[in-house]
Order: sequence, then structure tokens, then C-alpha cells
Amino acid sequence: MFSDHVYSKAATENINSFSPAMDAIGKAVDDQYDEVANPNGIMNLGIAVNKLQEEIVLKKLNSINTITKMDLEYGNPSGTDSLRKTIANSINKHFKPVSPINKDDIVVTNGVTSALDKITSVLCDPGEVILISSPYYSAFETDMNSSAKAIVHNVPVPVSEIQSPVQVRYYQKKLDELNGKGITTKAIVVCNPHNPTGKCYSRAAVEAILEFANRNKLFVIMDEIYALSVFRNTESASDLKNDKIKHAGDLNDAVGTYSDNKYEFESVLSFENLSELIDPSLVVVLHGLSKDFCLNGFRVGWVVSPFNSHIIIGLRAVSLFSNVAKHIDSLATKLLGDTEFIDSFNKIVKDNLLESYERTTTYLNNKNIKYVPSQAGHFLWVNIQPLMIRWKNNNLRKNQFRITSPSELTFDDDMEMWLSVIKDARIYYTAGVNFKSDEPGWIRLIFSQPWDFLKKGLDRLFDYIEKESNSISQIDKA
Repeated sequence: MFSDHVYSKAATENINSFSPAMDAIGKAVDDQYDEVANPNGIMNLGIAVNKLQEEIVLKKLNSINTITKMDLEYGNPSGTDSLRKTIANSINKHFKPVSPINKDDIVVTNGVTSALDKITSVLCDPGEVILISSPYYSAFETDMNSSAKAIVHNVPVPVSEIQSPVQVRYYQKKLDELNGKGITTKAIVVCNPHNPTGKCYSRAAVEAILEFANRNKLFVIMDEIYALSVFRNTESASDLKNDKIKHAGDLNDAVGTYSDNKYEFESVLSFENLSELIDPSLVVVLHGLSKDFCLNGFRVGWVVSPFNSHIIIGLRAVSLFSNVAKHIDSLATKLLGDTEFIDSFNKIVKDNLLESYERTTTYLNNKNIKYVPSQAGHFLWVNIQPLMIRWKNNNLRKNQFRITSPSELTFDDDMEMWLSVIKDARIYYTAGVNFKSDEPGWIRLIFSQPWDFLKKGLDRLFDYIEKESNSISQIDKA
């Protein structure tokens, strides 16, 4: 047996940093439920995929899936000219940039996960810090640390302030703390629309973050992966059948509910006053096929850097390690190039997300389960603290006592219930502890699923939690 010192420091760190979250995701992906083929499989209510248009996507892809001899050759590792031109055209149409984006402003990667890794390696030295407001998508940590070895520090922002410019005070507090320790901060990641709340940032909030970054010479990585999946905005909100749900109150009040402020999504590329807010060379944008185009498995993402050619050059230098398969490059070019189909598809996506959101929120309302109203993406940020209290009391360890208040819940409870639900109820959701929630008892639920499947999963999840007695077979209760 070799000792650890024979490996690189980076490899040793990765070997010793086992993540229950990543292990659980692996099991959920490898053992997926299928009504016929795998009825005892794990039902996915936690990994952000949009399955509401599967038949449309499959029909379209199969109609254009022709392999030519050119697909057998190597392609440009930064993305072929034709793909980058097509992406640029799509951005110019849907993101409304102040100045047109061209192919030379774009580097294509095998997914936005890879884009985050590569942009981190270009911007940060190992050990330097990237700030992200929490709760946040948990994989940001691995995306930016496993290879590039930057350190993600969460900036706790109350859910009630995610859309507000006052959140900058939390960034300032964190930055002051890091500066006091002599730690270098290099960048901020802003996920807009926000994951996991599904909120669109207000223009004022984004501008405040940009100004803060400029004062402190920080790069801003705008992750706009859900830009075209905004299904409730200031126009569409009046059509929502569930607008009568309770939406006011203290976030920590057991009977309260959450604000439903709605803002239009505005890409930072469309900010006509960008240079007044920040040195534009500090700003990059990420997007891709996974979420808005329902193609998670294709692994196609892109970095847009129209204001800083050095970032493009730096990304191209490492693009051999993140290039997209030539066949997928060709297929993505054909798909995005069919603008008539894409325009129709985008509308269908939004309509389907809205319908599924309405059904899911009606279900939660009927169970008196609180959630943060969403505008975009595939998910809801749900407060199940009362249910977690019940689960905790039904599964007390030796020398533990019954609890009555959410303040008595712990993040260990969060983790234990999550692992129990995956193992015994065969349901995968995302636990708040993995998203750096500021309190236990929050989960992210994915509602972009056919309703028959989703309702079955929700019933199974809540029935299991509400059972009088559960078995936590993987946890030592002694």
C-alpha cells in the first residue's frame, strides 16, 4: 500500500474529501426509478433536469442526427466556428446584448461544470477565494475546487434579501473577514436566475454587486444557465392560478410565508451602463444547453467574454481538456441553428414549467407546506421544518429528547433524514445542509417532471417522513 505522500497534494485532498452529497447523487443517477424496468429505483426529485419536453427533444434530435465524415475528425477544442457563430446568434437574439456578441467572444466547454472549472483556473491561483451567496447550488464547491483548487466561501444572504441591493453588506462583511486573515479573494459568482430559490435578481441588486466587485477589483462570473427558463415574470404572474397563496410574513415564523417579488431577467450583457458600474473586463457570462434546452447529458456549455480577450486566450490554452465531442458539436449547431424550432421550443418550455409549478404549489398548499415562490428554473426552495421535527421525534437516538421548535433542529438532522429518505423511501431530493442553508429543514424540490411521476414521488416522500415510526438502518441509534 502506497502512502499518501506519493500522490500530488491536489489528489490527496480529493481522495480524503469524501462527499456524502456526491455519493448520493451518484446512486440516484445509477439506480433511477423506472415503473417497469426498475420499480424499486430511486425517484429523482433533486437533480435539476427538465423532463417535460422529452418527446419533443427526442423527435427533433433524431430528425437531425446525421453523422458525417467530418464528425470523425478532431474539431476545434474551443468549439467549431459554426457552433460558436450559432451560439453568438442565439445570445444576440435572446440575451439582448448592448453590442453584438461574435464567435471570438465565446469558448465552448463540455458543460458549464467544466466552464466553471476552467474559468476558475484562469482567474484564480490555488487557495484563492470565490464568494457565492448562500443558499447556493452545492456543486459550485467541487466545480471550482476539485481541479483548480480555489476555495468557495459562502456569503449567507437571507432569502428575503436575495433580490435586494442591500445584500452587498453581507459580501462586505465576508470580504473584511477574509482580508483580516490575509486571504486573497478573486471573484464573485452570481447565479441569475438564482438556484435554489428560482428568483430573478432585480436590476438594482445586480448593479450593487457589480459596483462592490469593482471597488474591490473582483471578477464577476454571471452564471445565467436558467436565463431562458423564466416562467413567471411581471407579465405572466397574473396568469398564475395559485396567486392566492400566502406570500407575506417573517421567514422564521412557523406560520409565515415568503415574498413573491417578481423581476424581469436581464442579462448583464444587456446593461447599457455596465462600464459605469464596473470595469467590463472583470465580467464573464456562462450559459449552456443543459437547463434551457433540456440537454443535461450532452455536456455543452460556454463562456462568453466580450470585454476581456485575455480570458478567452487563457481558456483556449486549456480547452483541449474540456472540448466537446465533434458529433455533439455538429448536432448542437444544427439544433441552435433552427431558430424557428428554438423559438417555439422556448415558449413550450416556459408554458410547461408554469403548469408544473402551479400543480406542485397547489399540492404543497394543500399540505400546508411553505415554500419560496419561484420565477425560473426547475425547482422550489421548500421549508419542511415541521415535518423534520416529526421525523426527528419518531427517530430519537438513545439519550435524545423530543423537540418542539425548528430552532432545536440541527444540520446533522438534515443530513440523517436525507440519507434515510434516499435509502429507505427511495427518493432523492436536495437537502438544505448541502446548499449551505442558514437553518436546517429546507430542501430543494425539482418540479420539472411529468405530473404522474412527480405526484407519486411527492406522495412517497411526505408519506415516509410523516410515518409514525421510521427505520434509520444506516445510522447507529445506540
